[in-house]
Amino acid sequence: MGENYQLREVKQCGSTQHMVQESRTIDLEELRVFAAIAHYGGLTSAAAALGVSKSTISHSLTRLEEGLGGRLFERSSRRVALTREGEQMLPRVQSLLAEADNLLEEAARTYTTPRGIVKIAVPPALGSAVLERLVPELQERYPDIVLVVSPNYGMDDLQDPVFDFAIRAGHVHDDSLVANRLGSFSRILVCAPTHPAAKIGSTADLNGLPLLAFSGRAPRVEWRLQSISRPKNEVLIDRQAKFAAQDFDMLVRLARTGHGVAEVPAFMVQTDVRDGKLAHVLPDWRSPPVDVMLAHRVGAARVSRVAAAIEVARDSVVQVLGKSI
Repeated sequence: MGENYQLREVKQCGSTQHMVQESRTIDLEELRVFAAIAHYGGLTSAAAALGVSKSTISHSLTRLEEGLGGRLFERSSRRVALTREGEQMLPRVQSLLAEADNLLEEAARTYTTPRGIVKIAVPPALGSAVLERLVPELQERYPDIVLVVSPNYGMDDLQDPVFDFAIRAGHVHDDSLVANRLGSFSRILVCAPTHPAAKIGSTADLNGLPLLAFSGRAPRVEWRLQSISRPKNEVLIDRQAKFAAQDFDMLVRLARTGHGVAEVPAFMVQTDVRDGKLAHVLPDWRSPPVDVMLAHRVGAARVSRVAAAIEVARDSVVQVLGKSI
């Protein structure tokens, strides 16, 4: 059965007009059959165009005519022709069908277009780089989604139902979550181009140089470095730091202004290294790869707004990691 419209009929009795409200149902599919027969000039052609049998077309037309109380076509063995009533009705039916199609398409867009608030948690450094791509792309593809971002290095927020999903650096050790690996990055050593560390040739030369630690607890570095040219070669730099902060942006600023050597994510400083604002210290050495994960609770991705944001976030993270040094 197709879409139905409820009509009200006005009847006149003598000189007095009485409003009699009769609930009458017109099936839009019957109207489509009527319009198709008029357009194609016969029941057989209309049936072929609509992909139904001729008997179905005939029954639909009969029901419509019975419901309206009059004939819409003059039928013979060779042809069908609109009656006067049918000619008067056809343009109104065509207009009604066009309006109904527009209404149904608009309703479909309303329910299928992702909309609403999506709340995500991201590590500050990676989050900043990802959001530069994520926000404009999300607005272009899904303008009805509103993004709320919480910058946080912790993992505990993944179980908070207020978050729809999280992007995290490092493994997600929680079997109750859905976690997908998006890629990885390494941390590299950087300093100001004029700093003595810019010209050192071995990891042993770091001894005695001021180091900047990523830590919110103690001013100490524990840098595990691997050689690119000799992958099995690995060293551990474990010593007191000149300064500590749990903020990579702050460490980059301090390194850029000559306060020491910092180990930071490569994607953060690739532009500064390329433009000569930072020097890449010991370019053959870097940290082991750090996995980047996108995690969410089971079932979260079945929500259209969350699924749409996850799709764009995944692409944005891959773009960021793909351009790292």
